Amino acid sequence: MQPPAHEELVADLRSLRERGLTRLRDTPLPALDVAAALCVLPAPGVSEAYRPAAVEELLRRAVAALGGGNLTASAEHTFGLVPGTRDWPVGERRKRAASVYGVSTERFRKHHEQLIADEIAEAILRLCLAAGAVRPAHLPDGPAVVPLGPVTLDFMPVEMITGVDVIVSSENVYLEASKIFRRSLSAALRRACAERTESGELVDDVVQRELAQWMRAHGRPGLPVAPGTVVATGPGRLGRSGVRRVYHAAVAVPSADGTEYTFSTEAMARAVGNVFRLAERERPRFRPPLRSIALPLFGAGRGGLDPAESLSWLWAAVEGELDDRARRDWDLHLVTHSPRDAGVIIRHFGGT
Repeated sequence: MQPPAHEELVADLRSLRERGLTRLRDTPLPALDVAAALCVLPAPGVSEAYRPAAVEELLRRAVAALGGGNLTASAEHTFGLVPGTRDWPVGERRKRAASVYGVSTERFRKHHEQLIADEIAEAILRLCLAAGAVRPAHLPDGPAVVPLGPVTLDFMPVEMITGVDVIVSSENVYLEASKIFRRSLSAALRRACAERTESGELVDDVVQRELAQWMRAHGRPGLPVAPGTVVATGPGRLGRSGVRRVYHAAVAVPSADGTEYTFSTEAMARAVGNVFRLAERERPRFRPPLRSIALPLFGAGRGGLDPAESLSWLWAAVEGELDDRARRDWDLHLVTHSPRDAGVIIRHFGGT
């Protein structure tokens, strides 16, 4: 799936501006739907019910990326993003947006509205680029398993991985799995492990249930664990693909307002060490014994870390653990479905 064209996004933004957020569910927005699937929601397996929420989240991110000032303020009024303006008719929203620039509504309609739509469309395309939606030329055309010397790259959505014993996910220090409809690895694993009926009804949210059980058993409900803590849960439905354990590494520390996360290299290194220690302890419990581990690029998603920086710190920690001879026989994988991150991994290990 490739990002939509700029002019297609502008056309959809005009439609959304006229109809308003309260009519988002019944407004055809094909270009914004594609961009939302690339930047907000994972493309496969997400209910149509989440489409309006994904498009609104995309719009809010794009407007926030305009950098503040009159442009951001007028864009927020134009689309009803200011609290209390969501259900305002387009004329009222336009009047308030025009007042930001101190111009007439007619002047604003003819000039500023076009500028706002153009700038939001550009911001959406930048979000698509940051999400890895633009595929580097040297990557495989589709999901692939790519041998890279000391590691194997699983370039695919996590729910497509087969035959890997342990998949590692990054979590926040409250060990709360990401909301099931989000785009993160944590959310993808939560969806993939969940047991559902044939009609798609959720009957067992395996990851969320087992993490909550662990927190209660260790006296931590509502409290953070130490950064670098690693907790195991069962694979749920992923067990049918050969996955036997999911390890949840608490490496993300929420900011005070809960909108961002911070990652430290110390927590990442501690988590890598705890992954290996936990795997060594659990290894003999399985027949045949656990052998393979798939790691993500910690913090390279919502954490905002540059993927090359994340990989550098991650692999340094892995090599430190592999200095222990007992751990050299692990079959190591790196997992991502982001073309941007996959390109970084291939270049790091000398791929073409």
